[in-house]
Amino acid sequence: MYAIVMAGGAGTRLWPLSRRGAPKQLLALTGETSLLQQTVSRLGSLLKPHDIYVITSAAHVRATRDQLPQLPPDNVLGEPLARSTAVAAGLATVLARRESDEVALILPADHFVADEDRFADALRAAARVAERGYLVTLGVAPTHAATGYGYIRVGERLHPDDPAAAVDRFVEKPDGATAAAYLDEGGHLWNSGIFAWRTYAFRQAVERFQPALAGALTRIEALHRTPGWMSDVRDICEPLDAISIDVGIAEPAAAEGRMAVVPLEAGWSDIGSWSALLEALTAAQGKDLVASGRHLDRGSHNVLVQGGDRLVVTVGLDGVIIVDTPDALLVCSRERAEDIKPVLDEIARTAGERYL
Repeated sequence: MYAIVMAGGAGTRLWPLSRRGAPKQLLALTGETSLLQQTVSRLGSLLKPHDIYVITSAAHVRATRDQLPQLPPDNVLGEPLARSTAVAAGLATVLARRESDEVALILPADHFVADEDRFADALRAAARVAERGYLVTLGVAPTHAATGYGYIRVGERLHPDDPAAAVDRFVEKPDGATAAAYLDEGGHLWNSGIFAWRTYAFRQAVERFQPALAGALTRIEALHRTPGWMSDVRDICEPLDAISIDVGIAEPAAAEGRMAVVPLEAGWSDIGSWSALLEALTAAQGKDLVASGRHLDRGSHNVLVQGGDRLVVTVGLDGVIIVDTPDALLVCSRERAEDIKPVLDEIARTAGERYL
């Protein structure tokens, strides 16, 4: 068994802390170490360092290696250009050159997990199901009508004594009313974006559902790894569309009965926004005001403060996000935290690319 950690995200919804030069997976948002370091660390009970691979932007290879000295340097793979998760997983699979019948764990580098033992148990359960030829995802029981997650409609159990079940279908991020209906109806899980499969099962799915990607991977496999060969990889990947695992592989595989889901109950969050970070930290810490840096408060609730050396004082606030960096300050309603990403275009136009 081996793992591929996908560390190519930009984390734009966590601006202004997450920037192009320092994306969120390299930041210490939930503890003393970065999200990437935590992700690799929680695989330690399952895998040896040489069985863990990280694929990241070519621009962040050095920083990633610096954060993960326990991994062989060659296990940090540089993606020559961003083409979403299916392409990243396929490229990492080819570059890793593992046996076709091995189980691969595919997981993002920027998630938060409160209970690492239960998380490891869920990965082991997913690996057991993957050994039977299924493509497997981990699903999280929804706690509220979230519109920032994709949903999984759960089908029949694979075995009466096993919580693993078939996936009826994947549903893209719904509107509020639809998400509320899923919550009332039951039988739906959040899609965590964490997968397990045998290498050959993934390659078969790519060949069936994404033939252009399959052809590109075959061409990359045939390349001689001489100096400068990654420029050839870039040329091969350049024409590919950005294809996510969810849309490009998991959805059509579910329609053909090839997808299974294993429940994950470990205090999981994808830290997809400042609001999600506040939710994860308040649940983990048991308080409704979470602050870092120099901070003083009087009577505030449901507040996140990400500060530094400058003193931040909050008085009587409710449902507010404050992120203070040397060159930019964000103050927003927690309920509008998902709206940060579209604002970045306006920031680039009016204030300059240097703020991104």
